[in-house]
Amino acid sequence: MILKENDIELRSITQDDIELIRFWRNSDRVKIHMLTQEYITPEQQKKWFASLEKKDDEYFIIHQSNKPIGLIWFNEKGEHRETGFYIYETNQQNSVTPYKIVSLFHKYLFEEKKFPSLQCIILHENKRALRFNTSLGYKLVQEAKEYNTFTLSYEDYKKNDARITKLLHKENS
Repeated sequence: MILKENDIELRSITQDDIELIRFWRNSDRVKIHMLTQEYITPEQQKKWFASLEKKDDEYFIIHQSNKPIGLIWFNEKGEHRETGFYIYETNQQNSVTPYKIVSLFHKYLFEEKKFPSLQCIILHENKRALRFNTSLGYKLVQEAKEYNTFTLSYEDYKKNDARITKLLHKENS
């Protein structure tokens, strides 16, 4: 599956992507923000990819102007859909690019998949992700020792998406 808007393309991962994803995931700049931070071996990566066939989880390589820059996904966690993403290319992290990516992904999850809400888990130290997700309308629902859990309802998505769409429209003008 491919989702595309402006210079952003989200493409479902394939077997050919798993070593790039593993490289990104094992990098210090990505794994420091993940709940699980141990080194991932090629065998573990293959096993993880094979396990996706039995799940409704979806993972997409993020491309900007045809260049792979990161990964975005959702996992089925019982009645919740847990989302996450990372941008490996650091020059895109403090730009409008994350808003472009998440706007496209949220549109897919809320408008096409008809999910009533989304959830994300963010480590306390990941201040950038905390600021970013609250700017999208995510609300704190649970605090834990190392991380917080946030939820985005469909109503909050609609309210904040209009503001983000306006920001992105300005950027593209």
